[in-house]
Amino acid sequence: MTSPVTVRPCAAEDVAVIAATEPPGASVAERLFARQESGELIYLVAWVGDVPVGHGALTLAPPRELRHLHVVEQHRGRGVGSAIVRAAEEASVDAGTLSIGVALDNPDARRLYERLGFRGTGELTTTTYTYVDDDGEHEATETDERLVKQLAGADVGPG
Repeated sequence: MTSPVTVRPCAAEDVAVIAATEPPGASVAERLFARQESGELIYLVAWVGDVPVGHGALTLAPPRELRHLHVVEQHRGRGVGSAIVRAAEEASVDAGTLSIGVALDNPDARRLYERLGFRGTGELTTTTYTYVDDDGEHEATETDERLVKQLAGADVGPG
C-alpha cells in the first residue's frame, strides 16, 4: 500500500533532507527556503512518508502564481502534482485567483492543469534560465502560457 501524499510549507529542518535529493550544486531547496523566509513565497513540499517527492513555489505578491512545480520522476502520475496545486489553491483563496505557467512543449502538465480547472489566457512568456542536473549546469529557454483559475470561496467582488 502506498503512503498518502502530504503537502506542507518547507520547514528549516526539511532543507537538508530535500537538498540531499538534488544534484550537487543545484541548491534549489536552499534558494526557495530563503525566499520563503524573506516573505516572498511559500515553498510547498510534497512528502510520501518522510521522503520529499515534489515541490512548488507559491508567490505571495499579486497575482498569485505557482512556479517551479516539480514532481520526482518515479512519483509522477500518482497525484503528487495535483496535491501541490490543491495546497497552492487553499493558500490562495484570499487572492481570488491562482495562475500557473505551462511550457508549450509540456502537454502532460497542461492536461493536468486544465483537468484541475485552469484555463489558458493566451499570454506567453519566454524565459532563459540555468539549471543544474546530474550532468552539470545547463541553460534553457522555455516559452510558457499563463493559465488561470478562479478560486471557489474567494471574495472577488468590487474592492
